[in-house]
Amino acid sequence: MATRREFIQTLGTTGAALAGLTACGGSSRSTQAVPAPPPVPPTPVPASPILVIVNIDGGYDWLNVMPPNAGANLAAYQAKRATLGITDPTLLTDLGSGAALNRDLTGMDDLHAKGRVAWITGIGMPNPNLSHFTSIDLWGQGAAVPAGTGWLGRFADTAFSPSGDVLRGLTVTADLPVMLKGGNRSFISIPSAGGYVFPSYLLSGNAVADAATLETGWATSLNAASADLAYQAAAQAGKMFFDAQNHAAFGSGGSLLARTPTVAYPGDATYPIKRINGSNLTSSLSNQFKLIAQMIAAGLPTQIFFSRLGGWDTHSNQAEDHPNLQRTLGGSIKAFWDDLAAIPSGSGTVQDRVMILGYSEFGRRVQENNGGTDHGTAGLSFCIGKSVKGGLYGGYPDLSNLDTNGNMKFTTDFRSLYATVLERWLGQAATTTNTMLGSAYPRLEFL
Repeated sequence: MATRREFIQTLGTTGAALAGLTACGGSSRSTQAVPAPPPVPPTPVPASPILVIVNIDGGYDWLNVMPPNAGANLAAYQAKRATLGITDPTLLTDLGSGAALNRDLTGMDDLHAKGRVAWITGIGMPNPNLSHFTSIDLWGQGAAVPAGTGWLGRFADTAFSPSGDVLRGLTVTADLPVMLKGGNRSFISIPSAGGYVFPSYLLSGNAVADAATLETGWATSLNAASADLAYQAAAQAGKMFFDAQNHAAFGSGGSLLARTPTVAYPGDATYPIKRINGSNLTSSLSNQFKLIAQMIAAGLPTQIFFSRLGGWDTHSNQAEDHPNLQRTLGGSIKAFWDDLAAIPSGSGTVQDRVMILGYSEFGRRVQENNGGTDHGTAGLSFCIGKSVKGGLYGGYPDLSNLDTNGNMKFTTDFRSLYATVLERWLGQAATTTNTMLGSAYPRLEFL
């Protein structure tokens, strides 16, 4: 069986060096970047953009995803990551300015080389919290002080029709994160192709007294001045059921029409890249992406999708788990991206309309522990799309200038990412965006 290094060496080298990034080891807190011109010029933001959120759940160790490979940060990294550090140049794609990309993040070096990826390094918040639950809520709310709604939920409040647009915001997870909850509108959870049916438990009468009426009277119900969240949820379910029975995308019974992916995804028997121990990679994220591609191909009016890959809380066994997780994440994204190119849309393909946004609730501590890394602060986010100006944005944290807990100091406020996406991708006015986020945050220049 090939070793990890032997496998990586077969992949070859891709990618182009970037110039103008805040030097690794520097202390700049600028949220702007001066990347080299991307190999493929970005296209204009499409008229009907689609946003796909990827929640990298558990706090992923981005220092081993994008480790320093030169400069002052390299020495600090080597000292604190004597066992887990990724420093072998044959395992890395040089990004220039003292940063490199771990090739275990399968396929992302290819997307980067094509200028399709904006990397936001050192992203975080003032007064960070290292609790998964609290930090997830803070990232979801888009505010450093809990407010009860999420940044995309508030977008839904503003942009979604009060008596329709139920399918405009979907999560393919079984839960409904706070990020997707608005004051009067929320996203819908659809984790399977057969999920477009009126929930049977609502028809029982136990949850909502007039559930049977909601099935046919959804429009009146959605407009009703009711603070009962169960009532509103049932009304949206009624609208979804109605749409499913009257949309060409659905077969009998409200199931989405089948679609065969055009490429192999991680977890498929034909997918060429395996785990280090030789078994298949998990299909968790792949299945979510396949469902999203199926929904888009069917012509659903969905504008925002939410997905998730868990398992990134690598306190131990990181040397094996982290490469496998990276291969799953990068491989799933690359397969999804390639699959989108096979779905027609107007004069082009759906790939022209999709932007993928990846984020995690926090990073990991710089100093490794006995076999893993503990909860840290500043993280790494990324956006992928044809309209993206590829490069590195923000500032790579100074690994020799940590806070009193031994964690990185953030260089880019996470709400700058949200403000950029809301205004420049989702088309919200600058003033509306500022209101949604509670303040005017600097926009990033990848869009």
